[in-house]
Amino acid sequence: MTRVTILGAGGNMGRRITRALLVRDGYQLRFVEPSPEGQERMAELGVSATDPGEALAAAEIVVFAINDSIVKDVAADVVPRLQRGTSMLFLDPAALAADRIPRREDVNCYVVHPTHPPLYSLLEEESAEARRDFWGGGLARQALVFAIAWGSEARAEQAERLAIDMFAPISASHRISVEQMALLEPALSETLTNGCISLIHDGMERVIAAGVPAEATYDFLMGHIQIGLALIFEKLDWKLSEGAQLALQESKQALFREDWYRIFDNEAVLASVRRITEGR
Repeated sequence: MTRVTILGAGGNMGRRITRALLVRDGYQLRFVEPSPEGQERMAELGVSATDPGEALAAAEIVVFAINDSIVKDVAADVVPRLQRGTSMLFLDPAALAADRIPRREDVNCYVVHPTHPPLYSLLEEESAEARRDFWGGGLARQALVFAIAWGSEARAEQAERLAIDMFAPISASHRISVEQMALLEPALSETLTNGCISLIHDGMERVIAAGVPAEATYDFLMGHIQIGLALIFEKLDWKLSEGAQLALQESKQALFREDWYRIFDNEAVLASVRRITEGR
């Protein structure tokens, strides 16, 4: 039995991974949740909070299922209390990339993040419920990225197996570095992708405000998002029309700064993760 302690067990992510692990064999679980509201939510799953000192002392792996804004303060309290040989598993690279986590050479430190169910994999799911599992709530397949911040490979395999069980069903687990994970999130996914998607949404609202019926606008946009992704990511043996290619080139000049790609520079990524983990 692997002894696992989940910090922030009453939060959204804490409950997500708790539900997944409760139906898995091989884990002895303890839960830490300071807020009464979170403890009430835990009770709905049939579990209760354990005294933090007891939960940390007994843990082989401590999962940090907590918000980026408080992870620095929680880690400052938790890391000195861990037993020698304990593994920490973070669910986001920001705090590690920003150097917010105290380093102890006698404990192991890993980070994992789910990809969420990829678009084209999602379309291949058999059930309607799984095809609408956009977040990755345990129905649709998704992949993981996993990194060793520091620590042993043997314990990394144990932590990676836990991560696979927490976010199951998993199609693949990709081993990368913490720095590479920070390029994926926040830089690629939150900064670039969400920024572009938000801009598309704002454009839709402007077209509707100009008088185009909302339902027609939505249907037209969703269809063109799908075909645009398929063409640009080469999922179809087809090409954008000459007119569409011209509009694409003009859009880059109108919508983006010439040096937009500097969001991937080390300095920009570090500044981003530092802001994310500054705390309240």
